[in-house]
Amino acid sequence: MTSQERKNHAACRVDALIAQHASMRRAHQKKYWRLIHVIRSRTTLLSPGQQAGFLNPVNAGAVIQACVRMARRGFAWIRSPEDWVVPKGNSLVQFRSLVHHLYDKYSVPEFMTTVWWNEHEISWELDLYLHLARGQSVRKYQNIFCQRLSKKMAAQFMQAPDDLRPYTAIFWSQVRALGADDSLARILSTRTLLSLPRYDTPFWNSVIHFLVKYQPISVDETVEIVNFVFQQRYEPAEKVWGPGAGETPVQPQFSLKGRSLMSLRRHMVHWQSDLIEQGMMPPPGVSRLDFPWDRCSIRAYHCEQEDAVWSIEELLTPRQFQNESRRMNHCVSDYIGACIGRSTTIWSMKVKTGRRRRRQLTIEVHPQKKIIFQASGKNNCDPSGTVKDILNRWAAQEGLTLNESI
Repeated sequence: MTSQERKNHAACRVDALIAQHASMRRAHQKKYWRLIHVIRSRTTLLSPGQQAGFLNPVNAGAVIQACVRMARRGFAWIRSPEDWVVPKGNSLVQFRSLVHHLYDKYSVPEFMTTVWWNEHEISWELDLYLHLARGQSVRKYQNIFCQRLSKKMAAQFMQAPDDLRPYTAIFWSQVRALGADDSLARILSTRTLLSLPRYDTPFWNSVIHFLVKYQPISVDETVEIVNFVFQQRYEPAEKVWGPGAGETPVQPQFSLKGRSLMSLRRHMVHWQSDLIEQGMMPPPGVSRLDFPWDRCSIRAYHCEQEDAVWSIEELLTPRQFQNESRRMNHCVSDYIGACIGRSTTIWSMKVKTGRRRRRQLTIEVHPQKKIIFQASGKNNCDPSGTVKDILNRWAAQEGLTLNESI
């Protein structure tokens, strides 16, 4: 195939793509064809002869898809495409210029223009662009943000680097507003998992403050610190510590409060021996599933009634939680992390008649407030009269208050 034949073949492919994407509502179709005509008559964005540039017209799908998105949002055009004056420059400069011409009543950051030609259309990004183009503040866009942006964050957002995606730019602006320089903000935004949608924002803000304060010596160390904190606080111990450690994170209450960069570095090297020494993890050869945490100050309960022996005992190991959850058919195993952190406690009421011992009730007690918060039987059913009587006796013995819902 000659060079001209290859060029003709590529041109046919572009024509086919344009026609393929023209299937839309009639009102949108008219705007779509107007855009295609203007782009073809005034630029080389859809020319198969251009082999380079940020939008390679040999694969014109990005340009055509952008035209589809702009046509469907033709209601927001404030200028006619026919009035567009094509600037000098590469394809990126030209296409950004067309977007700004169509929509911008007020200036929109350059990084936002990429939302029109990205491979996957994300509706909230396009809506945010139109929101900004109308002159409205990013602070007033209520959709995907986990927290309200401050004025300082909003100002930083409008100055975000051109190569960032909108959500990443939001995070970048938050990091900058917390005192990070551009270098640290870029590292956290592009090299760590913090740029992904996340929860526990106050905690991660404390991590960012730590990094701002101590400024790790390298990019790799910054990334390593973020990954270490995430692993310790959120990832299953089975993955971080090893087989048999269970699904609960190794240090679900992990914090950088009171630490210096040097002490954190030491802990990152010796964390396993540190946790064993502190009694937070089992010594070698002991499964974490059978490694108990400390008892709370509330005492267990035992009594005999007729031919039955009743007991209420605190669950202290992950395996006990797994067994309780399986036998009682409820989700008590989800409370392991909270119990390790001592924010709550879980107890199991059992009754022994003859040789048989059966579970009757799973009980949650808040140890600081000494409140029995909830009590559930098998399949989360309410306790029977006899079972509730035993519960009341234990509450009286230990000075516990029952939640009104029990």
